[in-house]
Amino acid sequence: MQNIPEHQGFPRELLQNTVEARQAYFFDKTIGHPRLTKARDDILTLIEQASGPDIIIVTGPTGVGKTTLAGKIENNILEHYSDRMATDRSFMPVIKVDAVPPDEKHKFDWKDFHTRLLQQFNEPCIAQKQLFQDYIYMEQPISQHYAMNTPAALKRASEKTMRMRQTSVMIIDEANHMLLLDSRYLRQQFETIKSLSQHCNTTIILIGTYDLLQILQQSAQLVRRSRVVHMSRYNDYIADDKKAFRSALNTFRLHMPFEVTPDIMVHFDKFYLRSAGCIGILKKWLDIAVQYGLESGKNTLSWEDIEPHALPNKDVKTILEEATNGETKLKDISTADLRKLLKDHHKIQTGQSTESSETESKSTKAASGKGVQKQVGKRNPKRDPVGGMQSGLGF
Repeated sequence: MQNIPEHQGFPRELLQNTVEARQAYFFDKTIGHPRLTKARDDILTLIEQASGPDIIIVTGPTGVGKTTLAGKIENNILEHYSDRMATDRSFMPVIKVDAVPPDEKHKFDWKDFHTRLLQQFNEPCIAQKQLFQDYIYMEQPISQHYAMNTPAALKRASEKTMRMRQTSVMIIDEANHMLLLDSRYLRQQFETIKSLSQHCNTTIILIGTYDLLQILQQSAQLVRRSRVVHMSRYNDYIADDKKAFRSALNTFRLHMPFEVTPDIMVHFDKFYLRSAGCIGILKKWLDIAVQYGLESGKNTLSWEDIEPHALPNKDVKTILEEATNGETKLKDISTADLRKLLKDHHKIQTGQSTESSETESKSTKAASGKGVQKQVGKRNPKRDPVGGMQSGLGF
């Protein structure tokens, strides 16, 4: 065990605070690491492009740190526009909202989504939102009373608010919940999201698990209008990944608010294995262990204190299987595969062309008389035998 140097880890005066304050300090601690930093930079670059995509899909395994990434992106954008926001209180450059799983099977609740979105804007009187008279009769002849607080009314209220607040980026966390519906309606769901982006002139960032990749299977147009940012797990078979994960573990260790710094780095391989190489899973595991240690009055933590709070091995197995399957789906094909695809297509076209040529050739022969069937009962011209014995058939 070792003591924390003055210049590292948590502020030493924190030890004089309550257990609750020390827990809160560690729970709120997030760190930058290569996967997080690269994903953040890639997303911000896409947002800044004048011809950037309508939709950015940020995907990765559960527990990799995608929710932390969402917060980092929001904070970066708010910081970038802080001066303008100080002078224009109505300006809201970015909004973040969670997609909640549907209560009913195979039906995402858009009314709930737009209600939560308006709440993020602190929009007043959400329950009283209604369609304007022309919108009501444009769609269907119903009274204003029944048009109040409907999905359509809330949708238009959301779109109007985003335009008025000049919101250029919408972050939807847990966006894979939006795809919990019958597969027949997946394309329609994506079209709804795309429509929201276009009507509000907003880049929508969908953050979620590998299930989000389903929307890219709907059409080539959907692929063209979106970009994928992959936030993958760390792979301990790659030297740089192993180094980055070790650094993250050590940083968390130094910020555990105990009198004596936990001496746990010798167990690095176990930490990696039981967290599937995902920083989010590691942090949640350590949160629980730190809470246990503080509430138990310990002055440090050992591996034996931390290990019981890890996920069961079967759960880690499920996470790894989903992660590897997702990585396989995202694996790009080679240029040689593209050439083969074009070559095979050309062969098919050439084969069809050859068949057509053969058909035309047969038609030409038929027209010239070759191969034309003779008339019934008419003999072909030939020399008849003269004299001698006739055939035994008597003809």
